[in-house]
Amino acid sequence: MALDVLQRFRVVFRSAQQHSANIEAQLGVSGAQAWVLAELHEAGPLRAGELAARLAIKPATLSNMLSRLVSAGLVTRVRSEQDLRVVQVALSEQGAALIGKVAVAPRGWLPEALARLSGEQLQQLAGGLDELLAVMGVSDRQAANKPLPFTE
Repeated sequence: MALDVLQRFRVVFRSAQQHSANIEAQLGVSGAQAWVLAELHEAGPLRAGELAARLAIKPATLSNMLSRLVSAGLVTRVRSEQDLRVVQVALSEQGAALIGKVAVAPRGWLPEALARLSGEQLQQLAGGLDELLAVMGVSDRQAANKPLPFTE
């Protein structure tokens, strides 16, 4: 049974990896960057902290992604005139045009699939994964706030 579960993990992660590769081929940006564009397309301009929370990543990780997206001309960053600590992030015209032509879920196949599970199913899955992490002896959960390597 353990090998059956391992095979299911392989299918999940390879499918997510393939989805990310498809996004990158279609848009020319990583899966994580496409998710940033999708969130801004859906919500409009957001504070950087709000955007990081929507992606479930650390602000420093988002900052690195935003630097690449700004350099590519896909997003803009503007500091609030009232509070210079606040950075507002928005799609540029080029970014809006790019994300507007996407034919697949830019948030990523895995987050979209998880969102379709019921609350009870998510609780069961989370509980099982917590047990797996405990058996593995994983106590440092820093990786939880970083995109999967194939989406960066």
